[in-house]
Order: sequence, then structure tokens, then C-alpha cells
Amino acid sequence: MLKVKELSKKIDNNQILDNINLNIPKGSIYGIIGENGAGKTTLIRHLVGAYQGDQGFVELEGMRVYENPEAKAKLVYIPDEFFDTFGQNIKDIKELYQGIYPTFDEERYIKLMKLFNYNSIEKFNKFSKGMKKQVMFILALSIMPEYLIMDEPFDGLDPHIRKIIWDILIQDVSERQMTIFISSHHLNELDSMCDHIALINNGKIVFEESLDHLKEGYHKLQIVLESGDEMYALEKELNVLAHQMMGRVHTLVVKGNIEEIDATVLKYSPIINETLSLSLEEIFLFTLGGKYDELKEVMG
Repeated sequence: MLKVKELSKKIDNNQILDNINLNIPKGSIYGIIGENGAGKTTLIRHLVGAYQGDQGFVELEGMRVYENPEAKAKLVYIPDEFFDTFGQNIKDIKELYQGIYPTFDEERYIKLMKLFNYNSIEKFNKFSKGMKKQVMFILALSIMPEYLIMDEPFDGLDPHIRKIIWDILIQDVSERQMTIFISSHHLNELDSMCDHIALINNGKIVFEESLDHLKEGYHKLQIVLESGDEMYALEKELNVLAHQMMGRVHTLVVKGNIEEIDATVLKYSPIINETLSLSLEEIFLFTLGGKYDELKEVMG
């Protein structure tokens, strides 16, 4: 298990992380979501041992990660951006990884290089961002890590390549109990792949739950009542995150227990009362507050 315990961090006197607590189960696909500047990348740099918290710590299988080679040997990091030190050809970077990770699997490396049509002497610094990401996936997967930590790893990759990579990742999770921690703006992918999710906002964790349990607490209702006054009264009884109206049809996003919500709605003898499914993207946007369309426009 990978744990974050009461982790706080200031940078240039700005509170970037504020008392972060996370529990990332072994063999899980754990996603973290949040707006730009929420603290995701800073958190990831603590997970991989690049940063030390002002308070709190990161622990991997009982070992503190910061300045601990034994702990770091169990994890591989795929960053969003690449440093100038990655200016060599693929072969040189591969030899660097082989020297760091004794678990590097040469046979798997060769198979993945063929799968993605790369040559080991190609210059890494001449590649596009998407091509660099593919090479980093080849190297990371060849290491056979116990923990794979990724920051926006699918930016620049076309859907076909993303599908191939996800298939390999899921196979490794299933067969080797590899643990994945991923930050991504591709919320539809996280929705279909992750079993745990956390939302970070302004350096604080808003929620951390299994995805199934999270979705049990958010509901989209379409309701038609006899009069608008009744809808106003009903809304006061519910924990409504958003409310839109088209004609007589009211669409509510409500947080809470669905049985209790249904019992409350039924008191008003609705003409129509339907419950619709919510996506992870909708939960993310509604949880941050405001109207869905406005927030979606801001998020791009």
C-alpha cells in the first residue's frame, strides 16, 4: 500500500498541499482529479520522493519514500514534462533505466519497441510530446514496476495508442497486482478504468473513495410536479448541487442516499420521477460548485 499521511507543503510561501491523507491500495488503479493548480503535480512529486513535505510523509509498504532507494526501486514515474537530461537516444535512456532498475525485462522491452515501431538509436529529444510519452511507457512497462505513478500520461497520444497502453496496464494490474496512481484530464478514461478516485481542490482532499461508492452518493433526477411552488419546497428538503429546468421538467443533481431521496420526492406525488446515471466528470464539476455548463467551459 502507498500512504500519504498528513502531508503539507508550502512553495514560495504559498500553501500548495494542506494536510493531505490518502490510502492507495495495492493492485488498484487510483485516479486523482482536480483543476489546474489544485496541487496534483506537487503531490505526485512527493509520492516519487522528489519533494519532502514540510509536515507529514509518504510511505510505501511501511518505508518512507523520501531519500529511500529501496522504496524508490519499487516505483516508476512517467511525468507530464521531460527534462533536458532526456536528450539522448532511446538506447542511452534504456541503459540508464537498466542501471537503476534490476527488474528491467529485456525481452519485454524488445516486444514493446516492435509493437510501437521504434528503433533504439532514434533521438529522444527530436520526438513530439506524444512520441516521448510512448517511449516512456515502453521503458516503464519494461521495468515491471510494482507501482506506476503517472502525471497526465496520455496527453499527445491518439485514441488507438491510448487503448493499447491501457490494455497492457490493466493486464499488469490483473496479473502482477501492479498499482497505478494517475492524474489525468481524461475523466472519461478514469471513469472506466479506475476503482478508486480522489478529488483535490486548493491543496485539500475533497473526497477519497472507491469509484462505485462515490457514484452511489450522487444522483441526477428528472422530475415533473404539479406546480412550481411544490418544486421549490422539494428542493429545500434535498441536498441539491445543481438545478436546471426545461419546460416543466426539472433536472436536479442531488447528493445523498437514493432511498431517502426517493422517499422525499414521492411525498410530492411526482408526475415524472426518473433517476439518471452521472459521469465522473459531472461529479467532479458539480462537487466544485456552480453550473455544469459554466464549469465545463472553464475546464476546457
